[in-house]
Amino acid sequence: MKTKQISVTEYASKIDPNHFRANRKNPNAQITQQAIKYRLNNNMHLPEVLKYNKVGKVHVLTVDVNF
Repeated sequence: MKTKQISVTEYASKIDPNHFRANRKNPNAQITQQAIKYRLNNNMHLPEVLKYNKVGKVHVLTVDVNF
């Protein structure tokens, strides 16, 4: 299986918000980088992410190549 590494910014822009609990005020809003970092820091599951590394202060997410 081929994978690629992406940043939290790219993940936030591409991930489908329907994988997460709905934002009540704006259900179609994008997932924020802050929400993703919160999940990483609290060891919560992120959809489509196979592996996660922290390099210095940068979070690197490993996803499928077709993400």
